Amino acid sequence: MNIRAVLFDADGVLQQEVEGGREKLACLDGSATPNEAFLQDFFRAEMPCMRGDADMADTIAEVLKKWDSPFSVAHAIETHTKIVTMNPESIEVVRALRKSGVGAYLATNQHEYRAQYMSEVFGYADLFDGEFYSCRVGAMKPDPDYFHAILKSLPYRPEQLLFIDDRDRNVAAARSVGIHGVEYELGEGVEALRDVLRRYGIWS
Repeated sequence: MNIRAVLFDADGVLQQEVEGGREKLACLDGSATPNEAFLQDFFRAEMPCMRGDADMADTIAEVLKKWDSPFSVAHAIETHTKIVTMNPESIEVVRALRKSGVGAYLATNQHEYRAQYMSEVFGYADLFDGEFYSCRVGAMKPDPDYFHAILKSLPYRPEQLLFIDDRDRNVAAARSVGIHGVEYELGEGVEALRDVLRRYGIWS
C-alpha cells in the first residue's frame, strides 16, 4: 500500500462544536429555550449553500423572517460560523503528517462564510496542502462527484489517497471512486486516529 496523501474531514474529525453551541443556534428565533423546529429550518436552509448553489445570507434571511426572529442575518451567520473549534491534538497529527512528507488535504462540507473563517482564522490555508470546501467544489459529500472533483485537482491516483470522515456514507462514497476510506470520529480519541494512519503505513 502506497498512500501519498490523506483527505481529512473537518467537523467530527479535526474540530467539534463549542459547548452550548447548538443550543445557542437553536435560540436564534428569539426564544429563551432551544427551538428544534427552527434549528431544522436553519439546517435545511444551509444545504444549498454547502453545494455553492445559494448564498447563506439569502437563505437564512428567509428562515429568520419566517420565525420573526429579532436577530440580524449577519448575527445568525456569525453564530453558526463560530460554533466550532479546532481540536489541538488532531491538528498536531496533521502537522506531523505533513512534516513526514505525506500530503494532507481538507475535505469538508461547508458554506462559504464558514469556509473562509476556517481557512483564515483557523489557519487551515497554511496547515493543509490544499482545501476542498464543498461550496467551492460545487458538490458535497456523499455525492461521488465531490471526490471526482478532488481527484481531478490532485496529482494522485485514487488508491494513493486515504479519506477519513466521521460518517459512514461519506466513507462509502470515497470508496466508490477507488479512494481508501476509514470512519473515525473525535470521541474515539486521537490515538485511534494515529492507529488509522499506522494501519496504512504512514505513521510510526
